[in-house]
Amino acid sequence: MASEDKEMTGLWARGCFKKWHRNDLLKTDRVFGSRFHCNIKRDAATGLITNCKVRLVVLGNRMEEEIDYEDSFSPVPHAVASRIIMSIAAAADMELHCVDLSQAFIQADKIEEGMNGSFFIMPPVGYNEEPGVVY
Repeated sequence: MASEDKEMTGLWARGCFKKWHRNDLLKTDRVFGSRFHCNIKRDAATGLITNCKVRLVVLGNRMEEEIDYEDSFSPVPHAVASRIIMSIAAAADMELHCVDLSQAFIQADKIEEGMNGSFFIMPPVGYNEEPGVVY
């Protein structure tokens, strides 16, 4: 539960959310569910949990093409692209530096309006929030 609280605190601190009540939304506004996704890393030798990263994800499986979005985009490079960059750096005797960004997606420009109204998300199941609140 501490990981979920850390994720939500970080999102609130960066101004990613604003509370709305579901009764105040327009008919064209869309509300999607959300959940926490947990990525557990274990020690190879002992099998003990070494790290647990939790991310808040929107349940995009409810979105409809041409209604909620036109294109989808994922800023994750393919493994082949990473290998090519490492090969070029090795051939040119260059150094590479790696950065692991926490909550990197919130650095993107905020999208205020969808194609047919605004998007809102419901708090994840089990997250302590008053009834009827959306973000």
